[in-house]
Amino acid sequence: MDGLEGFEFFEIILENPSSRLRLPDKFTRVLLDGFKPKEVKLRDAGHGRRFWDVKVVLDADGHMYLGRGWEQFARAHDLRLGYFLVFSYDGDAVLTIKVFDMSMCRRHYQHDGDASSGSSSDFDSGSNNGSVGDSGGGNISGMVATMGIDDGPTSQFTVMLRESNLGVRQKQYLNVPADFQNAHGYGERTKVELRMRGKSWSVNLKHSPRNRGRPRASLRYGWHQFCVDNGLGVGDTCFFRALGDGGAGETHLLKVEVRKRNGGYVV
Repeated sequence: MDGLEGFEFFEIILENPSSRLRLPDKFTRVLLDGFKPKEVKLRDAGHGRRFWDVKVVLDADGHMYLGRGWEQFARAHDLRLGYFLVFSYDGDAVLTIKVFDMSMCRRHYQHDGDASSGSSSDFDSGSNNGSVGDSGGGNISGMVATMGIDDGPTSQFTVMLRESNLGVRQKQYLNVPADFQNAHGYGERTKVELRMRGKSWSVNLKHSPRNRGRPRASLRYGWHQFCVDNGLGVGDTCFFRALGDGGAGETHLLKVEVRKRNGGYVV
């Protein structure tokens, strides 16, 4: 498999980071052209001494996933929604991974047994001012604030689209998770602005009564046009992230990224 060495691809974490991870179909086809591995070894770039054994799973449609063992790797590297992973195939069923967090900077890890000590993750530059792993990390928080991105625990949510999200035009809707809508005052807002691929869509919020708790907020009028313009379908996964937080009643800005059902991304 010498021809496969150096093959690179990326993945964006848009679902539960601890669940299995689907690999690109193109990589799968090239890999299976030579042999059918039962497992691969993962390592983060710069730490070649530490490997994670991960089972490889093929489904009935020929899609390849990282299965048992991926969860341990994800936890050890504190992978979260929105993280950007760059994979490089090194031959001998070894994949080296570079991890970039929401600051758009690469994470650098220190594992048990490393010669150096200190925080579990710092910038590649070696700076220890504000660890990337700290929820309040000084430098990271400053960078996130400069970009206008809300990086709090309720700053994002992910939805896999179903028929109810893409049915009859007048009935299309997408429910906003309760924790997210409460954190961003959706009970008092009337609109959100979805931003994707350098374009914007204005979407009305509809508030529906519930038996318990606050009314549920849903993306309603304008949501259909967003789906049509971006060619969205059942099984596609939408990743929503808050872009700052305007005052109560103001239009809330949401950045959207979409992973298609076939594993590709809308770009």
